[in-house]
Amino acid sequence: MKEAGKTLMRARVREYIHLLLSVPLTRMINEGEDLMLSEFTWQGDPPEKLLAERFQITSGFHPGQRSIIESLVEGKRVLAIQRTGWGKSLCYQMASLYCPYLTIIFSPLKALMRDQCQRCNTIYAIPSAIVSSDFSEEENQATLGRAVAGELKLLFIAPERLDNMLWQKYVLQMSISMIVIDEAHCISTWGHDFRPHYRRLVRLLDAIPENTPVLGLTATANKRVEEDILQQMGKNVQVVRGTMQRPNLHLNVLHVSGDAEKLSYLAEALPGYPGTGIIYVATKRDAEMVAAFLSQQGLAVDYYHAGRDDEMRQSIEQKLMMNQYKVVCSTNALGMGIDKSDVRFIVHYHVPASPIHYYQEKGRAGRDGDGARCILLYDPDDSIIQKHFISNAKPAASHYETVLSVLKTNPQGLREVDIARITGFSQTILRTLLTDLEDQNFVERDRKDRTYTLLSRQGQIDFSDYDIVREQKLRELSDIQNYASQEECYMGYLTAYLGDPPGYSCGTCGHCHTTNFPLIASSQRMQEAVAHFLGEDWLPRIEKRGTAKIPIHEAGWSLSYHGTTHIGRLVRASKYEGAGAFAVQLVMSAADVIRTRYPIDTIDVIVSVPPTKSGSLVEDFARRVASVLNIEYLPVMTKIRTTQEQKELKNRVQKEDNVKGAFHVQIPKAIANRVVLLIDDIYDSGYMLREVSRTLMKAGAGLVYPFTITRTAHSDDQ
Repeated sequence: MKEAGKTLMRARVREYIHLLLSVPLTRMINEGEDLMLSEFTWQGDPPEKLLAERFQITSGFHPGQRSIIESLVEGKRVLAIQRTGWGKSLCYQMASLYCPYLTIIFSPLKALMRDQCQRCNTIYAIPSAIVSSDFSEEENQATLGRAVAGELKLLFIAPERLDNMLWQKYVLQMSISMIVIDEAHCISTWGHDFRPHYRRLVRLLDAIPENTPVLGLTATANKRVEEDILQQMGKNVQVVRGTMQRPNLHLNVLHVSGDAEKLSYLAEALPGYPGTGIIYVATKRDAEMVAAFLSQQGLAVDYYHAGRDDEMRQSIEQKLMMNQYKVVCSTNALGMGIDKSDVRFIVHYHVPASPIHYYQEKGRAGRDGDGARCILLYDPDDSIIQKHFISNAKPAASHYETVLSVLKTNPQGLREVDIARITGFSQTILRTLLTDLEDQNFVERDRKDRTYTLLSRQGQIDFSDYDIVREQKLRELSDIQNYASQEECYMGYLTAYLGDPPGYSCGTCGHCHTTNFPLIASSQRMQEAVAHFLGEDWLPRIEKRGTAKIPIHEAGWSLSYHGTTHIGRLVRASKYEGAGAFAVQLVMSAADVIRTRYPIDTIDVIVSVPPTKSGSLVEDFARRVASVLNIEYLPVMTKIRTTQEQKELKNRVQKEDNVKGAFHVQIPKAIANRVVLLIDDIYDSGYMLREVSRTLMKAGAGLVYPFTITRTAHSDDQ
């Protein structure tokens, strides 16, 4: 590279750093470095040789893979729109070997980052690492140090880390050869999984030298999304679009009504399905419910959603990869994040949000090229759930005014957590509000202290784009309903929707080849089992909290969901309507559940959560349960300061603040090394139960098992 070119590159990188981070550059490109040098050369180590020797692939490149790699090595920008399982990650993995320095991969998916990183290190011998919230500050700092020292070829990171001070400090010292934007549809407001932080990558792409290779990757971009991505990626972007056809996936739609029919079908059909699969559901509650029923039917099953601890989610991912489950029931939290080639079936328990969502999620199956089943259990009433998600995707206009008012009265600036504490907005809503206000130049975020301050901008917030996007999402929901009801090839409908020529027939779906999907009738025995489960056996689960090193409490149960259930009405009568002590029925039901679902032989004592306003109701209930179970009750837990009722508070920050440090164990030696059953009446966000459990553990308890009478079906974001 000529000296003038190097000077221009360093100048443009400095420009990027100032735009993105607003701090001075200390080191990005070293003086005298030739950016085209690498231990691998195109002539001496052609891609075909690396493919066989380094990546252990002897079948050759898929059409388009080699040209993408060559374009990246030549310093071009490429958007690759290719079906799931096509081998998009191979493109940047191989191209990175021809680059002298670091390739940064921005990805929103922790699970996928973990899988790709492990594969690169252990199979392809490409030094790789991850920076994410899964690791401690010290671990992330060590990883960034390795990146600066040139010990890594690939660094995986979430776009949200662009605002992290540790990242900002170390990125200035890195020599960067290539940038990859995985799941590039997340950069588009029209994409099915738009992430506001992806928009901040635009500043990076605008500022880096034009000959810096950039690769955008997605499996789900129709023409509208493609055009939006190209606007964000800059000029002269080469688009490589492949066919969306997946003939090895056998698609079908079953028209059903309600949970009873869905569960009956799953219990009858899944034992006959080969291999391991995933059932996608719309809510956390349903993931737990479906998994509980299938487990009762003898299947190896677990559930996966964002409410489970990272440690537990990683364990489930690993077991799924090793085929230790028949099925995992999951929200779209599992979604794109698992790179498992031999998923043999995908079932959608609820209608997804759009054909694009459906194509993406069912595309996790059959990535090895062998046959796989993809079933949609279609109940038209399920669209109510998706309509709720769409209507709540953007906050109310009044919420924006609230944030602006709070910042106006705090001209010194506030951090996100402080705004949450004042407003009561959930984390999800607040981040959307702040991102929108920042994009429209109503607020400014200080990159160093992470405070938001009000800008002196005139005018009104523009909501026109939000309304357009909402209408588009409603149309897409209608499109997936049309998919479920139409009578032509299912795969042909999806591929045409994603930009392929119309008229394709797969020859394997429920319309093209009906004998691939023989009718499965539900037996009388199974119908009775489902009715019993839904009526009596299905109990809400309380998630285990803490880590192996710092446990908080074990998993537990509630008798019922709160609200309109019979048990919920009994709780409400005693707690809010003056009906007196909790009913005997609740005591006996609690004792039965504790006997059958807890390690009853190991529990030494029962403790109750101190009251806020309900007087002695919970203590009286816990004493009666202890008497029935013949377990000692200990009145050792006290409250050392006043707290509000958790239901009066609105978000995680307020609820954590409300109970933090509010409890004390009067006689620590009474619970030292003993297994405690902790009882409360209602489980909502879980912060009360966690704080009391944490206090017990710090006082010396061996283990804590939680139990509550009811649990709310929906709570604040965690």
